[in-house]
Amino acid sequence: MKRILALALFPLLACLCQASFAEEIRIVTSWEQFREVLVSEGKTDTAADQQISKLLTSLNDMDRSAGSDRVGAAAPPFRFDGWLNSEPLTLDDLRGQVVLVRWWTETCPFCASSSPALLSINDQYSPRGLTVVGVYHPKANRDSPLDIERVKRAVEARGLDFPIAIDWDWRNGTLADWWLTGPKRPATSVTFLLDKSGVIQYVHPGMEYHEDNGAEGHAMCANDMAGIRAEIERLLAEPTVGKR
Repeated sequence: MKRILALALFPLLACLCQASFAEEIRIVTSWEQFREVLVSEGKTDTAADQQISKLLTSLNDMDRSAGSDRVGAAAPPFRFDGWLNSEPLTLDDLRGQVVLVRWWTETCPFCASSSPALLSINDQYSPRGLTVVGVYHPKANRDSPLDIERVKRAVEARGLDFPIAIDWDWRNGTLADWWLTGPKRPATSVTFLLDKSGVIQYVHPGMEYHEDNGAEGHAMCANDMAGIRAEIERLLAEPTVGKR
């Protein structure tokens, strides 16, 4: 039942990201600002609160075992359309590192709320051998041509300082290879943890995670964050493998 609810609400968020921001793509930076956007677009306060409540219900009801079918598989090669904050990276370049790969977009409140967590994880663990790769994939105007400046604006607005890959044609690109083939997925904002040999060892199937902030409807986010930290610690403690 939980997975059915999450899958039922995933199209709601996808539609919102395509339709609500079609004329002017607004970069969402928090749930509070997301609510302001909804009201500015004509929703009543009640309707905005109801929409956010539905989204948070999908967050809490998400099947967190979704993605278990990917654990133990070698990560497919990167097929990205561009990079920011880094020279282009390959999985061979990252061999010997634990790698966290997270897909995100600028119109998603779940992604906005998770950005501080990614920054914190990067700050804490990159000195110990973790590489964080944030993968931008457009939802609004997703059929338009590749727009590097749009991605730069989103990266700057979120303050992301780790490597950013661009998966513009994500429905046929790297996200398709890593995630969209196989069972139905609850979200596209998925996180993978790769071990030092490039094998997928953990999947967070989407939406949001962050430190405990006491916000109503977000308790599960802190649990998920703790789980991700525990997996990072475990993988960092494993013996380092040599590069091919």
